[in-house]
Amino acid sequence: MKKKKTATLISKDYLTIGLYTVVGFVVMMVLSMATLPFMAWFYPYATAFVLFFTCPIYLLMAFKVGKKGTLLLFGAINGVFYAIMGTIYILPITLLGGFIGEVILAKTNGYRKLGPQTIAFTIYNLLYGFSNYIILAISADYYFKMMENTGYTDNHLEYLTDPFWIVISSVALIAAICLGCLFGYKLLNKHFVKAGVIKSA
Repeated sequence: MKKKKTATLISKDYLTIGLYTVVGFVVMMVLSMATLPFMAWFYPYATAFVLFFTCPIYLLMAFKVGKKGTLLLFGAINGVFYAIMGTIYILPITLLGGFIGEVILAKTNGYRKLGPQTIAFTIYNLLYGFSNYIILAISADYYFKMMENTGYTDNHLEYLTDPFWIVISSVALIAAICLGCLFGYKLLNKHFVKAGVIKSA
């Protein structure tokens, strides 16, 4: 008997989202640690560098599940990881990014479409990647105290909050996600569709 397809997440989907989110988080942390020694010079491109390699993981998960709620749950799990590590303020930001992304995907029915997924994931990561600046806008004192506690010098803080480098970081982030999603999409079609891991891309 053929199993009936459902548009809502089922237990198998939750497991898939959880697994791919954990894999993406581990890859992100490893790459972030690898770029840490170069942050003084590499900062505007560090997030972009990491995202280029995590985009294919997200895209594979999104196309494999292909249902409403995938990005929101992805953001929730990532936010919880950061909350456990002590940066609880990231959780509402990842939830907001996931929610906005879900609205875009629902409006375009883009759960298995490259364009809508790229736009949704870009907006999610603009909020997530620049969460520090959101905190800076809300409470500058808290932001600078937090950054100083992590070992940043006054020179680093001046560099990190320079409007020019913030713009450069934003452009680099958007470019990296677009290229990463395109690269991931080609991988899906070349390997995972043929292997039967996902039905279509």
